[in-house]
Amino acid sequence: MFTTKTLKVICMWGQELGFRLGGAEVSTVSDRESFNRELGRIIHSKDVGILAIPAHMEDWISKGNQKALQRSVTPLLARYTYPDEWSLAPDTDKYTREMSFRAIGFHFRINL
Repeated sequence: MFTTKTLKVICMWGQELGFRLGGAEVSTVSDRESFNRELGRIIHSKDVGILAIPAHMEDWISKGNQKALQRSVTPLLARYTYPDEWSLAPDTDKYTREMSFRAIGFHFRINL
């Protein structure tokens, strides 16, 4: 019997919107302690197949969670980084509004 595992993203508060708009399940954390609590919960649940974390948070993983990750097949850790500099393409707000409307069915105003 096969079970479906999910993709989950851990990020800092305020950075979750883009991941959620992309359809990812997201947990937000604010510090090392909240990160390790959430990571422990994810490891214990066995529902997550791939866990994306900010690369700098890998150093935050507690020894207990490191051991649990080594003993378990999942979740697989994927590390991501944000660009050092953000730039917007021309007409980004227009395309973002259209994309959001298609995804969620609601119009809203975005000021970039």
